[in-house]
Amino acid sequence: MSNQRNGDTKPPCLPRNGLVKIPTQPNGLGSASITKGTPAVKNRLCQPSSVPAILSPALANHSDLPIPSLASPLSLATLAGVSSPPSASLVGLNSSEACPSKEQPPRDGLPGSPSERQLAVDEKILNRLFWYFSACEKCVLAQVCKVWRRVLYQPKFWVGLTPVLHTKELYNILPGGEKEFVSLQGFAVRGFDGFCLVGVSDLDICEFIDNYPLSKKGVKSMSLKRSTITDAGLEVMLEQMQGVVRLELSGCNDFTEAGLWSSLNARITALSVSDCINVADDAIAAISQLLPNLTELNLQAYHVTDTALAYFTAKQGYTTHTLRLNSCWEITNHGVVNMVHSLPNLSVLSLSGCSKVTDDGVELVAENLRKLRSLDLSWCPRITDMALEYIACDLHKLEELVLDRCVRITDTGLSYLSTMSSLRSLYLRWCCQV
Repeated sequence: MSNQRNGDTKPPCLPRNGLVKIPTQPNGLGSASITKGTPAVKNRLCQPSSVPAILSPALANHSDLPIPSLASPLSLATLAGVSSPPSASLVGLNSSEACPSKEQPPRDGLPGSPSERQLAVDEKILNRLFWYFSACEKCVLAQVCKVWRRVLYQPKFWVGLTPVLHTKELYNILPGGEKEFVSLQGFAVRGFDGFCLVGVSDLDICEFIDNYPLSKKGVKSMSLKRSTITDAGLEVMLEQMQGVVRLELSGCNDFTEAGLWSSLNARITALSVSDCINVADDAIAAISQLLPNLTELNLQAYHVTDTALAYFTAKQGYTTHTLRLNSCWEITNHGVVNMVHSLPNLSVLSLSGCSKVTDDGVELVAENLRKLRSLDLSWCPRITDMALEYIACDLHKLEELVLDRCVRITDTGLSYLSTMSSLRSLYLRWCCQV
């Protein structure tokens, strides 16, 4: 027997939970292109390994606003401060209701209440609503309609994100087999000031400079990975892109130290060089003499010796606060002596993988770099409990200490660290004697 009255028939379009089921797409990103004339894969946005979720500074000022979970329906009317029927939920909103069209006139709501369509295209509401979504979700939402795209393409929604473009994604293949460089206008509208180019050549970089409207002055950060850039390409890039202040070269084996001498200029404040086979002591000499305003240097080079760490000038000793020497196998305690006297104002230091550094080197660091807030000694197998005693006695401002794979550290060494009231983070992965 049925308990329903004759007039209470269940609408056939609603499942039992009362929510409209939206079919999901296989890749979760949608198939339509965000940037006109480019495949959707070019709009993939890569965050750094520790990049947090985007939070608007404006939104942070409104501490009274609830931050709902994306797993539950978020009503447009809630943000607008007006009442609306349950069907106005974003989860159940059809694209035809969100996008104005001549074929489908808007449905009028009750007198004095905004219609669903008006709520869905209210830019004031959308400007607050879109802060709740991740970068990938924003890419999908930008495909809903022109209004949503116009709101989402404001630079404020993309701050802190770096587009990653592989060389095969930079060109469209024309019917005749010729290659045409893709349009980067969509990136320019969103105001991206940093790019990561993977596998590119000198010609690809020149094409990028010619086709990206903001390349001359607006790009602040450039990262080239696994690329065949030569000395000539590096010189052209830094000469044309006058706004670049952060440069990363990773896995680029075709440029030489001569290319650094000819291309580096004083406006660069942060430089990262890793896994580049031609980088040795002379490269550090170029960096030290040509970059007087250097604040951060990340270096991973197998052929850099102790001599290179004596090249830094007095100017860099005042400005440089971050030095990361990763897997510089030739660095010994003598190199540490040169470093602590050349760069006395360091607040972040990494000697990760510098396997020849011993407790004596750590003692030099502790006695001379009293401003250190972060110290990384991971993969230094010669470090013992004695080094931890030096750290505990002298580095009173230290907040982070990394000791991964320091296999000679024991419980006794950790007892020294227990007296450090400023220490906030301690990493002891693979410390087998702890």
